[in-house]
Amino acid sequence: MTTEWTADDFDQIRLVWTDLNGIPRGITVPAHEYENLLEDGAGFANSVLEFTLEPGLVEEPAYPAEGGDMIARPDTDTLVPAAWDDGVGMVFADAKHVSGVDQPLCTRSLLHRLVDEYEGLGYKPMIGLEPEFSLLRPTEDGLEPYNDRTSYDIDALDQASTLIQEWTTAMEATGTSVLCTHQESQPGQFEINLEYDEPISTADDIVFFRHMVKAVSRRHNAKATMMPRPHSGEDANGMHFHLSLWDTEGEENLFAGTDRYLEYPTGQTPEDAGLASEIIYFIGGLIKHLEALTGICNPTVNSYKRLIPGIWAPCNTAWGPDNRSVNIRIPPELGSATRIEFRSPDSAINPYFAIAATLAAGLDGLQNKIEPPELTTGNAYQEDHDRLPRTLWAALTHLENDEILRETLGKTLVDQYIKIKRNEFDRYQQHISKWERTEYKNGF
Repeated sequence: MTTEWTADDFDQIRLVWTDLNGIPRGITVPAHEYENLLEDGAGFANSVLEFTLEPGLVEEPAYPAEGGDMIARPDTDTLVPAAWDDGVGMVFADAKHVSGVDQPLCTRSLLHRLVDEYEGLGYKPMIGLEPEFSLLRPTEDGLEPYNDRTSYDIDALDQASTLIQEWTTAMEATGTSVLCTHQESQPGQFEINLEYDEPISTADDIVFFRHMVKAVSRRHNAKATMMPRPHSGEDANGMHFHLSLWDTEGEENLFAGTDRYLEYPTGQTPEDAGLASEIIYFIGGLIKHLEALTGICNPTVNSYKRLIPGIWAPCNTAWGPDNRSVNIRIPPELGSATRIEFRSPDSAINPYFAIAATLAAGLDGLQNKIEPPELTTGNAYQEDHDRLPRTLWAALTHLENDEILRETLGKTLVDQYIKIKRNEFDRYQQHISKWERTEYKNGF
């Protein structure tokens, strides 16, 4: 994000951090109080970081009533305008204990630590995310899709032209380039591609973007949701990761090389480009930890209604060149554009936590030179590949049993996250859906 803004540019400044679910929380202060905020931070109960989505606290939180305060400290480089709200700026914060050490439940601090670890090994991670979301409009019968259009339909762009302009203006006011916006495959579904950047900046952008899209859309009597699968019988909202490793100066893509050459179904650019061993080992680490990663990258009960065959969702552990039936796709743009497309994460993620977990899995692959299974050029849905976990509970069990990820990400953080998400699953189990009543009321 840009660093050119100061408190003098605003009337109010919002201090923002995220809880374990990735929900942005914070306060607004008058701009003249910003200097005090920089000096002292803002104090809050530690427990705010471990709210459930209700919100509330689980039994036996890591930080109960007697658990003391955290201090949210602004990252001054992230101060940017909330362009839809005149005179308001937003700044992101890291959470610290009062003593000054990192708060163990702060996922932004966790991501800082993973990036530092990579840079200590001579790697600079770069990542771009592709958020998809559903735009709804109120009707007499409730919320319905904003339009009745499908993939790349130009009419959909016309209908949402004012919204698209305001979304773009708000993002670009922060210094983040919007690469493109298009209608996705289902009515009311959009995807916006943001520029490739370093992990912290990218995660900040996603938190800002999700908040911005909802705020701007409300002003036009529309509702935006990042719910992974908001409608029955339709495609769902993913957030694909495009990730590469560069040298620490950011001049050379270390995933490009001559150690492995792939055959692409419709060709590649450059024609003679290949892959370095680093990308192969990174893929090996991803696949080794993929079941555990699913508990973080697909973090809601609803997420698992997306991870099914037949809707182009990556529900397997397969990888391959320019193949959208697999989970880990290697796009055909190679050379300096060589990257991994990790396709199973969805739009409900905590971006700091999900990126950190992905880097942690890749790091295991790099350090231990983990070879991935044989790639596929066929239809992975019709082949014998391991399936991702079918429920949030199952994915959390894999995460709980993955000692490498728990150690790398922090046992306190992982254990509290699992506790929060199991609480969510238990609450889901208490509710009976319309489908269940229809399916079973006469059968037993």
